[in-house]
Amino acid sequence: MKNNIIKKIEDIIGKKNVLLSSEDKNKYLTEWRNRYPGKARAVLRPKSTKEVSLLLKLFHQKNIPVTPQGGNTGLVGGQITYSSKDFIISLERMNKLINFNKVDETIIVQAGMLLTQIHNICDENDMLFPLSLASEGSCTIGGNLATNAGGVGVLYYGNTRDLTLGLEVVLSDGSIINLLKTLKKDNTGYSLKDLFVGSEGTLGIITAASLKIFQKPKDKLTFLASAGSPKKALDFLRMLQKNTSIPLTSFEIMNNHSVDIVLRNFGETKLPISKKSNWYILFEFSSYEKNKNTTESISEIVNLGIEKKFIIDAVFANSKKQSKEIWNIRENISEAQRKDGASIKNDISVPIFAVDEFIKKADLIVSKEIPKAKNITFGHLGDGNIHYNIAQPKKLDKESFLKLENMLRKKLLSLVVKMDGSFSAEHGIGIARKQDALKIKGDEIRIMKNIKKSLDPKNILNPGKIFD
Repeated sequence: MKNNIIKKIEDIIGKKNVLLSSEDKNKYLTEWRNRYPGKARAVLRPKSTKEVSLLLKLFHQKNIPVTPQGGNTGLVGGQITYSSKDFIISLERMNKLINFNKVDETIIVQAGMLLTQIHNICDENDMLFPLSLASEGSCTIGGNLATNAGGVGVLYYGNTRDLTLGLEVVLSDGSIINLLKTLKKDNTGYSLKDLFVGSEGTLGIITAASLKIFQKPKDKLTFLASAGSPKKALDFLRMLQKNTSIPLTSFEIMNNHSVDIVLRNFGETKLPISKKSNWYILFEFSSYEKNKNTTESISEIVNLGIEKKFIIDAVFANSKKQSKEIWNIRENISEAQRKDGASIKNDISVPIFAVDEFIKKADLIVSKEIPKAKNITFGHLGDGNIHYNIAQPKKLDKESFLKLENMLRKKLLSLVVKMDGSFSAEHGIGIARKQDALKIKGDEIRIMKNIKKSLDPKNILNPGKIFD
């Protein structure tokens, strides 16, 4: 006889949307790097907020834990459950457009919509949703909201929280909170939406969101430059910001190891700069005018950066194809690392002026502990977010290498704390960084636990994530 709880779930969402076999559950329990293999009693695939509400009412009554999941692209294990008694609620079927308003410059979508689908809808209507990251073809907006994702446009547009006007959320007892406003101004008490953004599914399940969209730029001017150090790159960034009125929407840095790993694993990729360097800068302007004078004026300022020795050389993408080829170098770094072997990832944020110092000191730590390791260092210099990843040396097996992870993270965490930085700029805490959070954010964690207890008194929503 079928278990009673499974029968009740099937009555809510349909038998075909209750995945019970290991084969059916596998893709939801294995994240793309295979670092956090999970367990679950079943994976559930609702199609509406009402169905999510009915599921949570049932789980609340029965004290059954549940983990919400978007595209399963997270890097800290927050999207997977690790008990064969728990359930995963996948929002992948909740991918509908609810409303698009070009006048108000807003879009309302269900939480399971892929980020790239939002881009496509906006593009077809000559608008822009500026959140952009390497996993945009497989991550969902609900996951982006749950982790307050950053990406390459934070410098000008802000992170996911900054792009969010309202949310629809289902609480642990199944009650639906409709905060789907599209107002740009609403000063009527606590901003509850901001409580749920970045909460990693521990306070409620986000089922829909109203988001800011923007007029689509008429032209994008993409450059790739080489530089001697992050400090020189920062000097160049400040020069660009001081001398240009056109929005500088992205400013990314990559060290030579980051670029080399892409060139090695993606044979079709070419580096458009002839002379190799220690550091590379990918920067892009978004212009609402398209004329030759704009390109020429920006190019003159870039040449000034060469004269001042902030950068060594630079190339301009003369076409959308060339621009995409340059962006592919940056966006393929993570996948190249996966192909190349294990890596110890660190999603660091420090004050922008301290980026160069952090990298120098971190490099010394790594070279002392793992002399043959190469540091894959890249990220968003314009907002101080550096992905500082240590690649597995060829002569060190994966198991031995990963045993060094905790030791290295402790040393890097100590360095980050001394610089008033953060150990998680945009990836979240999940299970991977819980101990770090408890160590350096003790007072804040106590407050978070009280908020959690108020909204989820039975602790059924994504338990064991952020804190125990």
